[in-house]
Amino acid sequence: MNNKFVTLLFALNVANLNCFDLPRKIGQISVKHAAFLNFRTNTATSNKYDLLISTFTGSPFSGGTVEMISNVGDHYDNFGQTRTVKLAGGLAWPNEVASVPDSVFGKSMVVIPDGFLVPFHTKGAIYLVDISTGSPQGPYKITGNKEGNWFYHRVLFKDMDGDGDLDIVTCRAREPIFTIFSSKDSELLWLENPDNHQYTSVWQEHVITHGPDVYFRNLKIVTPDGTFDVIATTEFFTRKLSIHWTTDSQNRWTDNSKIHSRVVDSNAGALFDIEVRDLNADGKQDLLVVSNGNNGSVLAYEIPNDFRVGKFERHTLATGFTPATSGTGKGAPGSAFGFYTVKQNTTYKKPYILVSGDDDGKGYILEPSSSRTDDWSYQSHKFVDVGKGTVGQFVYGDVNADGYTDIFVPAYNDGTISLYTFAPSISDTATTFG
Repeated sequence: MNNKFVTLLFALNVANLNCFDLPRKIGQISVKHAAFLNFRTNTATSNKYDLLISTFTGSPFSGGTVEMISNVGDHYDNFGQTRTVKLAGGLAWPNEVASVPDSVFGKSMVVIPDGFLVPFHTKGAIYLVDISTGSPQGPYKITGNKEGNWFYHRVLFKDMDGDGDLDIVTCRAREPIFTIFSSKDSELLWLENPDNHQYTSVWQEHVITHGPDVYFRNLKIVTPDGTFDVIATTEFFTRKLSIHWTTDSQNRWTDNSKIHSRVVDSNAGALFDIEVRDLNADGKQDLLVVSNGNNGSVLAYEIPNDFRVGKFERHTLATGFTPATSGTGKGAPGSAFGFYTVKQNTTYKKPYILVSGDDDGKGYILEPSSSRTDDWSYQSHKFVDVGKGTVGQFVYGDVNADGYTDIFVPAYNDGTISLYTFAPSISDTATTFG
């Protein structure tokens, strides 16, 4: 198709977006027990995404896997015929697999936070896998099992000690069935990148505080006294939203006397995922938080002018999420992300919110009701429904560089990953020019 025609077509469709259109499904592949999805930016090619996939099962006789589709945008038009490549197997319960910045080891690698509270899958760890060669090498374990079995969900690479090397920040928890062997605990900690940058043995651990257990985000917050390096954490088991910051002049997290914490909210339920995003387009960052349970919610917190003492105003964006079936560990929703449907100038425009329903088996898009910065109401649109099954963690991006956002949806019980897009179909374009 002529490039000028494509450009004109895109411009006309963006200009005519007067109402919200749900994304359309364009393909599906089979991946047994597909759970968490994430993107890895493939630096070897231009504007290419690798799709990272984690799978797991509650069976004591089966291990979890991590799989990948390289340059997934190249498979856009024939996604149904796409096959995955296995990066690691025999894992306990792999969660949010992520890319390792190339600068850390000078090669392409992925990191796997592993484990969960499900019996026979509690022995988690953080693993690294070398994918720089034709055959994946690893997984290499860099955490120990000190004081019991820990499980991990998310990893961030960040220089925590000011030596110029990227360390690992994470949260972990242990919920032993028999407390005679170890006690319940949860921690926010960082793992020190060794001087020789080896990745085949355990890294030194530095505990920042107890309480955070699953998800977190790092952000910079401006105050009347300057800018602070902050880690915002959700506490699922202790049901809190907390913030932690360092007063070190070089933003190091090595001196506990300079590390401070504050509970933002302890009345919002079992808090799960968290994202940092300007949700109301007022030019200020907000916290987008998910409360997971039998009556779950999507929440927003406005960060005050001084986060250390000010009140974080809470807004309920959507609520009433309920698991499709009852059972231990069931909850909804799972995660929420702010996004835009098309690539355009989004300055002072509120983002949509993509919501994974988790055990309610649905996927939603929350549409802002107005452009007013003081209006926190949304309209909920369902675009995925897998019945009584579970949907995992979605991932979104423009994978084929056509200017439209694409969404990948894992259906755990169905064993599928579906591809949705906001790009108009051929019939839509015919209508545009008709």
